[in-house]
Amino acid sequence: MSYFDFHLHPTLKSMFSEADNKTNPWENIDIKKIPWILRWCTDFEYILGSQANLKMIQEARAVLVCIALYVPEKGISSSKLILDQAKGTLQTYLNPKRLEKINNGTLKPYPDLIMEDLDVLLHPEKFGLPNKKVIPLGKDVPYDENARDTIYVVFSIEGCHSISDTLDKNKMNPDELIENLNKLRAKIPLISINLTHLEQYPLCNHAYGIQFVSTEDFKPTGDRITNGGLKLIEHCYKNNILIDLKHMSLAARRMFIESLRKSKDLSKNLQPLICSHGAFTGISYSDIPDYINAQKVSGKKFSYLLWGKPKKYEMLDFFTSFNPSSINLYDEDILAIINSDGLIGLSLDKRILGYTDSTNRSPNLNELAFEEEYISNAEKDVYFTKRRLGKKMTDFHCITTQEVMQGGVVLPRIGFYHLCHFMQQVLHYMKVVIDNKYDFEKALTQLCIGSDFDGIIDPVWCCPNVGSLHDLKTQFKQSFNSFAGNNSAMVKLPRSFNVNRFAEQLFYENGRAFVQKRIQALYPPNK
Repeated sequence: MSYFDFHLHPTLKSMFSEADNKTNPWENIDIKKIPWILRWCTDFEYILGSQANLKMIQEARAVLVCIALYVPEKGISSSKLILDQAKGTLQTYLNPKRLEKINNGTLKPYPDLIMEDLDVLLHPEKFGLPNKKVIPLGKDVPYDENARDTIYVVFSIEGCHSISDTLDKNKMNPDELIENLNKLRAKIPLISINLTHLEQYPLCNHAYGIQFVSTEDFKPTGDRITNGGLKLIEHCYKNNILIDLKHMSLAARRMFIESLRKSKDLSKNLQPLICSHGAFTGISYSDIPDYINAQKVSGKKFSYLLWGKPKKYEMLDFFTSFNPSSINLYDEDILAIINSDGLIGLSLDKRILGYTDSTNRSPNLNELAFEEEYISNAEKDVYFTKRRLGKKMTDFHCITTQEVMQGGVVLPRIGFYHLCHFMQQVLHYMKVVIDNKYDFEKALTQLCIGSDFDGIIDPVWCCPNVGSLHDLKTQFKQSFNSFAGNNSAMVKLPRSFNVNRFAEQLFYENGRAFVQKRIQALYPPNK
């Protein structure tokens, strides 16, 4: 029984350790090194545990994975949170000298950090494991899904800053990025690239996506896709490299989908759209202003939004809800991806899936739960498309604190409410497909798992790490028909739907088939 994951970070925890004492990507993080106050008072233990180390991947039979090559932005590596932990028990993993070299530019994102990351990944023998194999699935590489000692990998780049020679946003050069991209794709099977990630960089505006580090570096201030971004997109499309919509701002991806992809330069080399590790908002573009409760101009270039959380689906006596912020996909985004023959990977981050942590909410049970977001003032036009805001900010359309608590206690061993948030994503995807008369059977082949396991996300407790994929699949097969049946008034599935068959597609077959097509595109037989 095999598994596929569209977005993993098995070597991220090795990034901040020195070369002579490199964190082993085949081992778990020692959670005893986490300061006790973080273990007792936060989910930090489970966040760090949401890793996808290589031993976990192999034992879980995740035989084919797309690994994200990523260098943490300076807003992370120079944050007070990280630097403070580097002074304590976590300095085994957060080496102070290493952080200093990254922050002062002694170590460059490319080639220094990225090539070292590849070396750590591809050479198990350096960690005393000569019989293990991590094999890039390139040209003429035979794929054996039954090989017990082998993990097959393809790659993505998460954020163009990761292939720059500097983390200084003012010095990033599109021509240099293209040159480095060419060097990298000559070495590895490079499937896709995210133009942007968590920090404001000059190629493309981003969606606000990080909350545990408090810095204005992560608040969007740009305006859609720049000429430099377009130049890189054109180069990628000419070389059959996909552009990943994840982390692009709403206005940027609308510009890309609705305008740029229809241009002469891009349309002649058009590639499928993907979102490697995301989830759905549960609403359409036109619904956006209805779920915005407040707008506050927080700075000269960005504004603060407070979102109500749409509730669409229910299970027994409780509702689930969606995260409507623009880091997730709206209904039109879903349709654009599947109509392009693309693929969507579902994240296993509980906040992205729409789960609300009731422990830090108001004691007023009738108060609506909410999601916070910052947006660029230059892109406000795609949010405020109606004069009146918050039309659906009522307890009929949005989940309340009381309804969140009715979902039940969620503990590491009791994750059913989290499972329901995962299932609502799948069901909403099917609803969008059915409502828009898209080929249902084809749509079932265009969804997969893109967990984003990296030790930074806050994972669903029905699948806290990659080692639990089998458990998630089993729970999904046992519960999805009941969940769908409970919501049959909203979504009527075809009688031909078979949850056991679909689970095989969702957790493995769809990703495998998509990657095999992309390998053929990257390495055509006549070349």
